[in-house]
Amino acid sequence: MKEQTKKNIKTAATLTGLALGATYLVMRHIAKKQYPDSVYANQPEEQNPVEGKKVVFVEDISDPVNADGKQGHLEAVENSTHIPTFYESYIKRGIDIALSFCGLVVLSPVYAATALAIKKDDPGPVFFKQKRVAQNKGYFELVKFRSMSVNTPNLLFIKGKKVAKTA
Repeated sequence: MKEQTKKNIKTAATLTGLALGATYLVMRHIAKKQYPDSVYANQPEEQNPVEGKKVVFVEDISDPVNADGKQGHLEAVENSTHIPTFYESYIKRGIDIALSFCGLVVLSPVYAATALAIKKDDPGPVFFKQKRVAQNKGYFELVKFRSMSVNTPNLLFIKGKKVAKTA
């Protein structure tokens, strides 16, 4: 009985691995067809000027204070020569996809309740799109749950005082 159980567990683990690998390849193929390049690939004005380059932070007191509380800017010093390893390209990505899928399945009731609460609280879209910096300093669109009311005015506040209405 013990040998049969071990054999069944080994078979199940092998089939699960093969299924996850096949799912990864199919999803990657579909994603490459739908989004062959970045969302912003055909918009030169939206490209990051330091994409694919090594950068250094240059402290400069004439620059505004950034989110880290420092004054300065990034400067490109050379093109990036990083070549992803097999682990970075395939193994880590496969693990990321498998764990993300499991998390999505486990948390789907929470996501559904959150979406219903947002819709009930305020009419309008449930999701919010935001432009973020991706790997190699390119851009991608991140979709997240909306937390602000649709009717919130676009006001600019600095240190608790209303300064101006933003565009």
